Amino acid sequence: MSATIKDIVKDTGLSPATISKYLNGKKIAPENKMAIEASIKKLGYIPNRSAQRLRSKKSNTITILLPSFSDYFWGSITTYIEEYMQKHNYSTIVMAYNPSKTDQSETYQQLLSIQTEGCIMVDENIEKSNLIQLMQEANIPCIFLDQILKTCTLDSVTSNNYESAYEMTLYLIQHGHKRIGVIGGPADSYTAMERIRGFRQACLEHGISEDDQIVYNGTYNAQSGLQLFQKMMELPERPTAVFSLNYYYIMACIQLLHKYDLRIPDDLSLVTFDDDEIFSAIHPPITVMLQDFPALGKEAGRLLLKRMRGDWEDFPQVSYVKAQFIERDSVKDIS
Repeated sequence: MSATIKDIVKDTGLSPATISKYLNGKKIAPENKMAIEASIKKLGYIPNRSAQRLRSKKSNTITILLPSFSDYFWGSITTYIEEYMQKHNYSTIVMAYNPSKTDQSETYQQLLSIQTEGCIMVDENIEKSNLIQLMQEANIPCIFLDQILKTCTLDSVTSNNYESAYEMTLYLIQHGHKRIGVIGGPADSYTAMERIRGFRQACLEHGISEDDQIVYNGTYNAQSGLQLFQKMMELPERPTAVFSLNYYYIMACIQLLHKYDLRIPDDLSLVTFDDDEIFSAIHPPITVMLQDFPALGKEAGRLLLKRMRGDWEDFPQVSYVKAQFIERDSVKDIS
C-alpha cells in the first residue's frame, strides 16, 4: 500500500496544510522542508500528479457535499453559501453523497471530474472514510460545517452550541423550572454533546440535581423525536419543561401534545434550537434559539475562499457563529 499525506503528517508531526504547501511548490520554513523531504524518501511517497494536473485548471467552482437534499438545516444554509460565492465569481454545485461509506473514491472522482476548487462538507461520519485524505492529497481545500471533527485536521464553522444551550437552560431555570427534559441527537455527535454540555453546566451552577436532568439521545429524524418525547411524557414524574435540541424533535413534540392532552405552556413549557415560520404562527408561539444561517453560510464561504487563495496562516481554524435567543410565549413562570 502506497504512502499518503496522512503518513507524512504522522512521521513529521507537521500539519496537512504545511505538507500540501510543499507539494504544491509553495514556500515553507527550511526545517519543515527538510523534514518533509526526508519523510518522502523514507516512506516512498508518490504524489498524485493526475489530481494535481486537474487542479491546475481553474474552474471557479466549489462543491457542497450533503447527505440529504431534504434536510431542514442544510437546505436553508446552502442558499447563503451560494449567494456569498456568487459575489466572488464562483459557481456552487450541491452534491448528495453517502457519508457512511468508508471508501469514497467514487465521490472523489466526481469532484475531480467537475474540477471543484474547494469543498464544504457536512455529516461527521465522513471522517471515518478516506475522502478527506484524498482531498488533502489533491490539495483541494475543505471546510466542515456544523461539526468539529475528532480525528481529522480540518477548518470548521459551527454555531456557539455550548453557550446557546447554557443561555436557554438558564432562561428555564430563571422561570422556576427545576426538572427539565432534553431530547437531542446521537450521544457521540459534536453538536449534541456541546448543547448537552451547556445544559448540564447551567444546571450544575444552579443546583439542579442530576436526577432532574432528563437527557435522551436519538437519531436525526422525526420518528426518533416521537419516541423520545413519548418516553419522557410517560415518566412517573414528568419534567416541567422540555428543551428540544433540533428542528425534527420540536416538530415531534408538537405532534404529540394532543395525545397527552397537554397545553403549552400551562401543562408543559417547550423550547427549541432552530426556528421555523410555523413556530411563531402557532398558539402559543415557541421560544427558540435561532441559528444564524446567513452568517454560517457567509463564514463557510469566506474561509473556503481564503484557503483557495493560498492563505493557510491560521489552519486549522474553528469559527463560532453566535445563535440568537428569541423569547415567545411557550414557557410558564412557575417560580
